[in-house]
Amino acid sequence: MSNVEKNAKAAPARSGKTKWIVLGLILLLGVFAVKLLPHGYSDDLTRVGKGMPTLVLIRDKNAVQSYELMDIMDSVRGQYEGKVEFLLSDYGMTETTMFMQTYQADRASLVMLDGTGKLVKVIHAPQTKESLKQEIADGLGVK
Repeated sequence: MSNVEKNAKAAPARSGKTKWIVLGLILLLGVFAVKLLPHGYSDDLTRVGKGMPTLVLIRDKNAVQSYELMDIMDSVRGQYEGKVEFLLSDYGMTETTMFMQTYQADRASLVMLDGTGKLVKVIHAPQTKESLKQEIADGLGVK
C-alpha cells in the first residue's frame, strides 16, 4: 500500500471526529444564543385581574408609536419582574377589540390595571422610560 492510499484512508476518520466536534460546538452555541434572547410577551388577556397589576400594550402593527412604546416597555419590564405583568394584545383581534371597549383604550396605548383588573389609567404613546416608571409608581404603587 502506498503512502497516498494510507493517507486517504486516515483522513476520513479524523474529519469525521472533527465534524462531530464542530457540530457539537454549533449546537451548544445555538442553545446559548436562544437562552440570551428576550422572552416574549404573553397575549393571554385572561390573566388580567388574577392578583398581579398588569400593563397591556395594545399594539397596532401599522403604527410606529406601538413599536416605540414596546421599546420603552422592554427597557423597564425587567425591573418589575414578579411585581407587574406585561401583556401584549394586537389591534384588530376580536379579544383586543372587546378589551379596548371594556377599558376605553385606543390602539398604540398601554392599559394599566390593578391586581383585580380595575382600570387605573390608559397611557398613550409616546412615553419615555422615566415617565413610564413614574406612571407605574404612581398608578400601581410599585417601585
